[in-house]
Amino acid sequence: MWNRVSLTDFAIVLLVYLESVCSLVLRVIPRPVINLFSGIISLTAGSGETTFEEKLRCAPTIHEMCALFDIVVEDHLVRTEDNYILTLHRIPPQPHNSNGKAVYLHHGLLMCSDVWVCQLDRAKNLPFVLHDLGYDVWMGNNRGNKYSTGHLYFPPKSAKFWDFSIDEFAFFDIPNSIQFVLDYCQVEQLICIGFSQGSAQMFAAFSLNEDLNRKVSHLIAVAPAMAPKRLHNVIADAFAKSSPALLYLFFGRNIILPSAVVWQRTLHPGLYSVLIDLCNRILFNWRSLNILPAQKAICFAKLYSTTSVKTVVHWFQILRSQKFQMFEESDDVFNSLSRPYQIATFPTRTNIKIPILLIYGSADLLIDIKVMKKNLPPTSVFDVKVDEHEHLDLLWGEHADTLVISKVIKFIEFFDIVADTNETHDTLLLTNQGTPQEQAPPSMMRRSNSIFSAEKLQSVTGLTPSRTALNRIESVPELQHTASGTTRSAVHSDDEDDAASIDSIDELDSIAEGDEPAGELAPGTIPIDNDDDDDTMVAYLKKNSQVYTENKIQQRDFSRYISHEEPTK
Repeated sequence: MWNRVSLTDFAIVLLVYLESVCSLVLRVIPRPVINLFSGIISLTAGSGETTFEEKLRCAPTIHEMCALFDIVVEDHLVRTEDNYILTLHRIPPQPHNSNGKAVYLHHGLLMCSDVWVCQLDRAKNLPFVLHDLGYDVWMGNNRGNKYSTGHLYFPPKSAKFWDFSIDEFAFFDIPNSIQFVLDYCQVEQLICIGFSQGSAQMFAAFSLNEDLNRKVSHLIAVAPAMAPKRLHNVIADAFAKSSPALLYLFFGRNIILPSAVVWQRTLHPGLYSVLIDLCNRILFNWRSLNILPAQKAICFAKLYSTTSVKTVVHWFQILRSQKFQMFEESDDVFNSLSRPYQIATFPTRTNIKIPILLIYGSADLLIDIKVMKKNLPPTSVFDVKVDEHEHLDLLWGEHADTLVISKVIKFIEFFDIVADTNETHDTLLLTNQGTPQEQAPPSMMRRSNSIFSAEKLQSVTGLTPSRTALNRIESVPELQHTASGTTRSAVHSDDEDDAASIDSIDELDSIAEGDEPAGELAPGTIPIDNDDDDDTMVAYLKKNSQVYTENKIQQRDFSRYISHEEPTK
């Protein structure tokens, strides 16, 4: 047997069992002894934590964390269709500030809702910014994490309780949670924001559930995950791509890395942060240079929450196949060798029907934006690159407010403006077709209670927007011209007749950019990957050239809008 074990396999076995032995030793050491050594380390290190930092790091639940910012959090329980009990955390809007809209946030792998409210600066916590803007803010939790360990029939110690993967998140957790929020808030649509695996769960859920697309107006994916290329460390990458049987042998079939809680509770915060940094460097080559040391001690203390081994095995299967596929159950030897069938992939490219914003870091090893965009719809997908940022930086970085949160707010604003413009456009069409006495209601001509006024946006995010597309809503004569068909709206081209005869992507780009040379994009334009040789893609664009042209104009408008430039007129 030893002749068949490679050096890589041997190193993996050694590391896994060494960690298990160390965690076992920590379990048997009396707590007072651990506290004594922790105190000595704190004195030696000269800890400079403020009282607020200490309270935020040691807060046991999201309720205590938010209370430090004078925010009240509600608990709501959701029963999924397969009988898991999930906890949703809600920050209700203030009655005098409510805009009547709801937003749903979902965490990443090995996380819970705590990760959204870890920043020391209130303005860098996305839920608090949305709350200040008048949103009804909801934060979801996956089955199995520290807030969602309930089931009607299976206790957490049962192996059946932990028999779930990304499939169950997509089929049950996401749609059931969204439906609960819609019913509770009595709204028809909400906005979804996902971090890392949270975005992957939403991609999967929307691709499987056509009706769910009608219940969501926007999807914002921060550090989106779909099909990572590899892990940084050769040993770890080989382990991830090995047989699931080997993974189950090391980690069992219930909770992944339960000893992490022991390390979290016993090690000094500074030492624990160093350990997490080391693990992130080995696995993903993340240095977290954009997260301040004091911030790391808080965020890393909230980083780990329980999930199933099967979920991690599912990610390893995706890593090995390089496809965003459903879970592959173990099979007998004959089927494993001959494989007379294909593992189903999530139909994300064809079945998602909502606008998507991808915010990713340029230094993030887990993100390949070209591959991701090829697996998403060819239209209504926008991306923003944050230079010199990694995965966790987008959530906890020093400049998360200006580099991430402001982009989230302006994406929502951009499509709200488009929706308002289209709504007013349709009303004016009806008005022009009616009798002269008929007039469009004033509320349709301009939303006086628009949540994204320049003053409010500046007070909450620190941004000072230039002239925006709100001018289109305020300018009734312009909209009247639009209604009569003489003016182009925010997302329509003057060259619709020419677009019908387009045969190439370059020609489409030329028309969309206003007869500029093929292959060249206007300043500020978010480029679309035109290197895709997929015949299906080309056929789609030839058949739907008008849709593609409109999408290019829309992408250019959005790029200019978030850059404080004037959109297309």
